[in-house]
Amino acid sequence: MDSILQGECIYLRRLERDDLARTWEWLHRPDVYERLGVNIPFSHTQQEAWFQGLEQSRDKIVLAVCRTEDDAHIGNVSLDSIDLRHRNARLSIFIALEETRGKGHGSDALRVLLRYAFEFLNLHRLWCKSDADDPGIVRFYERAGFQREGTLREHEFHGGAYVDKAVWGIVRHRNGVPE
Repeated sequence: MDSILQGECIYLRRLERDDLARTWEWLHRPDVYERLGVNIPFSHTQQEAWFQGLEQSRDKIVLAVCRTEDDAHIGNVSLDSIDLRHRNARLSIFIALEETRGKGHGSDALRVLLRYAFEFLNLHRLWCKSDADDPGIVRFYERAGFQREGTLREHEFHGGAYVDKAVWGIVRHRNGVPE
């Protein structure tokens, strides 16, 4: 399974208890929680309970994104609402370290996550949501092969205003290549 979780400049591994303090700090930063829709604040005790539940979960996987060059944990990816009957799941991704954004780490992590979901978990469709009006995010998902499937109008409340969210989806071809 290691090779399926290895990218060009990153690799994915299971989120570990040692990652929780760092992830707690990231998820309490506005540049992260506003994009992910995380309910803050949450306590370390709440995060520990979430992590214990994660270890038992059959419908959620959270992986740490690590740089190959130095093993630095720079973000997380996840699959949740995994539906094995219908073979679909929702994905989430964030690169937390500002200095690592825009350098291909997120794109590489997304490619590895897609390969894992389609080839190892044998899922058929993945979906996610993002800010609808952020051109960088739109390009990110379009370059990865996602199609915009719709807009959730005024779906989330950020910075004193309701914002639209875009829904993205990608479907696996019969030959394994996403369409």
